Amino acid sequence: MQRPLPLISTLAIATGALFCSLPAQAADSDPSLYGAELYSLDTVLYGKFVFRMKMQSEPGVVSSFFTYDNQSWQGKGIPWREIDFETIGIRPDLLQTNIITGDLSSRVTTEHEAEVENIGDYHTYTLEWTPDAVIWKVDGVAVRTELAANSQQVIDLRDTPQTYRSNIWISDVPEWVGEIDLSHLPLYQAIDWMEYYSYSKDAGFALQWRDDFDSFDHSRWAKGNWTFDTNRVTFAPENLQVINGELVFALTAGNKGF
Repeated sequence: MQRPLPLISTLAIATGALFCSLPAQAADSDPSLYGAELYSLDTVLYGKFVFRMKMQSEPGVVSSFFTYDNQSWQGKGIPWREIDFETIGIRPDLLQTNIITGDLSSRVTTEHEAEVENIGDYHTYTLEWTPDAVIWKVDGVAVRTELAANSQQVIDLRDTPQTYRSNIWISDVPEWVGEIDLSHLPLYQAIDWMEYYSYSKDAGFALQWRDDFDSFDHSRWAKGNWTFDTNRVTFAPENLQVINGELVFALTAGNKGF
């Protein structure tokens, strides 16, 4: 099925920084439910992300790392650009990978599923994006490879730098993710560390930075404070904190924070 909108449609860019305007919550959201989203302040065109992450596998919950062009939500001929790693809790240990292209009104999705044993434990995930391929790996093993030789989507991704993001939220599309049992909240996902490698045709991948999340780097990251259609939660900055060398994302009911 087509994946729901991953970002709000009131996101704007001004003077090089991201600003969000939310006059009201989306119709699907519940004002008592809160999730968390991390997003980058910069954009990249190609590269490799390697990160040690503990995802959440619970019916109704989406737990993710993805790249995304901040202009995609606008439509009006602006292309949609996105690459996803996400767990969807309709079945235990289910990992979904996806590329989304096209535009807002006619998105093209290619969702693939893989089973990752004990996905709720820490695993090392790798996303490699070059002009000629997108490769998803778990613990060093490729679970999906898309090549420009047989994927127009890989070719389409060449035109737009993207931000990189991680979030946890509850979908109101149960046929996609299953039904949430709110009594199971709070739930958590966590990132232990992340590395980014730039890419060039001549040199290949080159390490640019590593974040061990001993503190929150405000020069690299920011915290979401919005919701969007099909999302039952509102992202709350209080639900994203560095705790004991891990970046922890909380999914809570009733109260923000830990």
